Amino acid sequence: HVFVHTYCAGGLRPDQAREALHEYSVAEFERRLATGHGFTLACRGEHLLGFADTAMPPGAPVAAVAGCLEVARLYVAPAAQGRGIGRMLLRHAELLAASAGCPGLWLAAWVENAKARGFYAALGFVDVGRSAYVFENRSYENRVYFRRRAPRARS
Repeated sequence: HVFVHTYCAGGLRPDQAREALHEYSVAEFERRLATGHGFTLACRGEHLLGFADTAMPPGAPVAAVAGCLEVARLYVAPAAQGRGIGRMLLRHAELLAASAGCPGLWLAAWVENAKARGFYAALGFVDVGRSAYVFENRSYENRVYFRRRAPRARS
């Protein structure tokens, strides 16, 4: 739902529908789980409000994020936005990064998603480069954002 709401605001093209059906299929989530992705869910009762998909990718789109935990997806349902759910999911991702000894978090945000880019900047993420999301011969420019973990306080 969030993918379609974000990327298909002008209407849903057939290639976008195919991409959404593939990327958010049960088989694709099973593949991600089997390859080390972790999922943090934000729910109210049995209703999914948002989720974060985190992973240690084998490579990095820019050198500044090498060795850092990737937030591969952070989606919050439009009706649940503005309630602190995205912040909570990112805090949890930061705890995962700390437990894995990673120096920080990184993620990519679509260049045309000004709301998400503003959200990440407000939370201290810094734009460190670009990447692309490509499917069916269409390329969508993303900006890569990085936030170094805060150092642990010494006792």
